[in-house]
Amino acid sequence: MNDIEAWLAHKNKAGRNRWEIYYEKYLASKQVQAKKTETKNARDEFRRELEERQRQAQRAWFESQSQNLAENTGGET
Repeated sequence: MNDIEAWLAHKNKAGRNRWEIYYEKYLASKQVQAKKTETKNARDEFRRELEERQRQAQRAWFESQSQNLAENTGGET
């Protein structure tokens, strides 16, 4: 067997075609890669949501501080 196609077409010791085994490994690796991408996208979305909530909390805090200052100084800021 001098070429890869002939080698892949033959069965291994367990009686399975080599190409089927490699194709199954390829499909499994694609599933793993898709899962990693999905996890990364979810993590990035979660990070963006946390950052937005932090900005909103900071704005609310600054607004409340401004209101407290205005109330404590009688409206003179």
